[in-house]
Amino acid sequence: MLIEKHLQKLNNRFYRIVEIIEESLQKKELTDEFFLIDLKEFDNEIIKVLALYHPQGEFLRETIAYLKITSFLSKIVKSVKNFIKKYKNKNDKIEALYQNALSSITTLKLAIKSENIEDAYSTIISYEKIADDIYKELVKDIKQSENIDEILKTLNTAKKLERITDSVKTIAKYLLFAKEGIDI
Repeated sequence: MLIEKHLQKLNNRFYRIVEIIEESLQKKELTDEFFLIDLKEFDNEIIKVLALYHPQGEFLRETIAYLKITSFLSKIVKSVKNFIKKYKNKNDKIEALYQNALSSITTLKLAIKSENIEDAYSTIISYEKIADDIYKELVKDIKQSENIDEILKTLNTAKKLERITDSVKTIAKYLLFAKEGIDI
């Protein structure tokens, strides 16, 4: 079926975007490919599939899920960019948040490739809870510092990493919606 072919192309493009994000985050540098991510073009491709093929049922759910996902990919791209540009301080909790964000993106990437979002979703939820806990601990720890500038920089960096994990969880929810039609 023609629409399935176009949805597979969207899925492949989505996978590649997540792969590029993961690669930049792993390297802690913005790669050339990172700067070539064009989420507006991805959005336009999704709208074109909707307009040209009038998908129904599960195909419509999948197409809408991709449309919703692009805004969260955009948040992840911005957070990764800000983290890499501003990552200076060596803090154990920032490093733990970084590793957690990277693990959540890697889990998402593997779920996209294997089309097994159900198992990945529970793992991604646990990463999100871990990120929340680490962030709360960091806030408690940092309150003892007297350097306001350092506090703000650390909290900003931590929030960017925590948001990556939040956005990955939301993307996973949309993928579940696409596959199973669950409430989101």
